[in-house]
Amino acid sequence: MPAIAEFASSLRQMLPQPCVEAINLAEIPGLNGGPVDQPLAHVLGGTSTLDWGGLSGAERRLAESGLWLLSGELDESHTISQSIDHPTGSFWHGIMHRREGDFGNAKYWFRLTGNHPAFELIYKHSQGDYLDPFDFVDTCQRAQRKSGEAAERCKAAQWVEWQALMLYSIGAI
Repeated sequence: MPAIAEFASSLRQMLPQPCVEAINLAEIPGLNGGPVDQPLAHVLGGTSTLDWGGLSGAERRLAESGLWLLSGELDESHTISQSIDHPTGSFWHGIMHRREGDFGNAKYWFRLTGNHPAFELIYKHSQGDYLDPFDFVDTCQRAQRKSGEAAERCKAAQWVEWQALMLYSIGAI
């Protein structure tokens, strides 16, 4: 995985340390459902033993949804995000459907997300590759059909998106 960006550096202190260590060793996730990052999934399998610091129960659930998504375990992320009646839960849910290739359903969940404050941060740090979640769904759908620079740019923007949304999930912003 590329390193956690400077704009999201507080994630290194606020997420459980075993998660941060597994994230640092992981590969950047693809635009589709896989692959599963087994070391991160293994750490998340023991969430009850992780030190979540001062995160509230809601923040922890949002973080778990995002971490399972990052690990490539889309079903685990889906189970959590669909049970969170909050714009950030809808955002994680939309990303999960985009990654699984259910692009129409992803857009449905992004409509429920509304004008999330993470969008501005994502746009700022994605080098213009993330104009809004709807455009990004279309861009990822096109990029999934071909490899190369378009897919790599989408993966990089998706990594920015994950970091920005995680900041909001854990109350760091």
